[in-house]
Amino acid sequence: MLLEVKKLFKKFGSVIAAENINFSMDNNEVIGIIGANGAGKTTFCNIITGYTKQDKGKIFFKGKDISNLDVLEIKNLGIHRSFQIPQVFDSLSVLENVMISNLVSKNKQFSFSDLAFSKENIDYAKFLLNQFNIKEYTDRKVNLLPQGARKILDILIAILGKPSIVLLDEPTSGISTDEKYSVMNHTLKAIKSFNISVLFIEHDMDIIRKYSKRVLAFYNGRIIADGNPQKALKQKDVLKYIVGKS
Repeated sequence: MLLEVKKLFKKFGSVIAAENINFSMDNNEVIGIIGANGAGKTTFCNIITGYTKQDKGKIFFKGKDISNLDVLEIKNLGIHRSFQIPQVFDSLSVLENVMISNLVSKNKQFSFSDLAFSKENIDYAKFLLNQFNIKEYTDRKVNLLPQGARKILDILIAILGKPSIVLLDEPTSGISTDEKYSVMNHTLKAIKSFNISVLFIEHDMDIIRKYSKRVLAFYNGRIIADGNPQKALKQKDVLKYIVGKS
């Protein structure tokens, strides 16, 4: 088992954001996380990645208890994350972003002057840009990128260091209908080539149906459905509270 969560509980004031959550995932899974705003999706991901600490419960990664580890410790073990708003350097080129981020992923940022422009680092960055299908933007400044390419770059950076799990926060938000399928096609294909498991938060049910192999549905801090999209999205509570059909 790759990741296991046991009896997770988190409360913010009088609001229960995670209530007795139990969850596990294996290698090479692609799991979509759905739920209305405030349902507990982000809190769940924040706890797994160390950005928020649970009040009760345990988290195990490859059998190791990571419940009390911080963000960097969890990341170094192999659980990475991308955010809804891309975390990139606007004034640098796409290639430079990948080169710098690759050194940071290896905790070698303090050797930047020696390693950043090494042939090995440049070649690897170009390889990744090709894998994620944004090679055409190699020398373009990030602030001039189409939003879809910017999203792909952020996800590429999140998998540097070859984690076992990557969490994607709304990978298709803020991009056009035409771009969203291209973003998902290219990123998931590339991620799969590195044998990385994926958890992604998404509000677009078309994306959930097409790309997730398993769905976690959240409501009021609880998981109300867990299964393949065809079954999970048809459950009564999911239709009522998330999909919008009763």
